[in-house]
Amino acid sequence: MTHQTKIAGPLALTLVACALFFASSALAAGEKEKYEAKVKENNDTIGVIASVINYVCPKIAPADSKICDGDDPVKKAVALATHIDEGKPVQHKAAGDQFVDAVDHFKQHYPLRDKARDFAKKGDFANAYGYEEYAFQYLVKVATQGLLAKNMVDAK
Repeated sequence: MTHQTKIAGPLALTLVACALFFASSALAAGEKEKYEAKVKENNDTIGVIASVINYVCPKIAPADSKICDGDDPVKKAVALATHIDEGKPVQHKAAGDQFVDAVDHFKQHYPLRDKARDFAKKGDFANAYGYEEYAFQYLVKVATQGLLAKNMVDAK
């Protein structure tokens, strides 16, 4: 073995190791951006859900109730769902049932987003993205049921 071969082997390994390090760093940066984009998409979806709650709540709740008062759409949604679960009267029963299901699905997205944030804090953006995506599936169900409730009250 020549002197050049002795140097070339370790040098080649060092170059490969450096290339892998930089490639994994670029991949991790891409995973972080993907995660952050999913967080934004979920937050935007929640904004749409909030506008549907603000629109539908007064059309489902009893006309003389204060259930839909205030600025917090989540508080309104929980109050209306509780009212319906207790068997109290509403303006539109079928839309109210869809609304209750939507609230139940919305509650299920919280622990998933908590897990996503925990993974993100550890720098594990692949798993963080996965949990945000999983939460998004619940948010899609919520939005779909909310829009169904909206269509029901509009058709009344």
